[in-house]
Amino acid sequence: MKAEVTCAVHFLMNFLRSSRDMEQQTLRLERFSQILINLLCDHYRSHWFPDKPFRGSGYRCLRINDMLMDPLLAKAGQLVNIALEEMQLLLPSELTVWVDPGEVSYRIGEEGSICVLYDGATETISETKLSALDLLNCKMRMHNQNTSRQRTADFNRNDVTVQA
Repeated sequence: MKAEVTCAVHFLMNFLRSSRDMEQQTLRLERFSQILINLLCDHYRSHWFPDKPFRGSGYRCLRINDMLMDPLLAKAGQLVNIALEEMQLLLPSELTVWVDPGEVSYRIGEEGSICVLYDGATETISETKLSALDLLNCKMRMHNQNTSRQRTADFNRNDVTVQA
């Protein structure tokens, strides 16, 4: 369980480190990381079934949806004085992380692809230490998609029918 939880937390930490303000607060981020690992391990302990990895998967899912922060992420942030608003700015507005025995995967956005971070069957960890630039590019793509959809909606709302 520790390997899967640690992988998920390191993935989330990369988003938080993408901010210059947070980058300079290494000690606070390390405390956040350790607290979140402990919270998740305690939370998952009675819902961890290595022989049936998908059993309890919903319980082990970390979710950020429309700016609603997962309670465990919010609690870890609160314990190290990272404001909820700051976390909401740094983490994707739509993020799902599944922490299952033998596998950690994630999806950014409701329409995003599911990507595997950790595969215990092959004991490989995908690039969990993504560069800040990669994360920013990913966040910018999501932001641009949302902005583009909003512009299209605004354009369609303001569409004028010209009569001959």
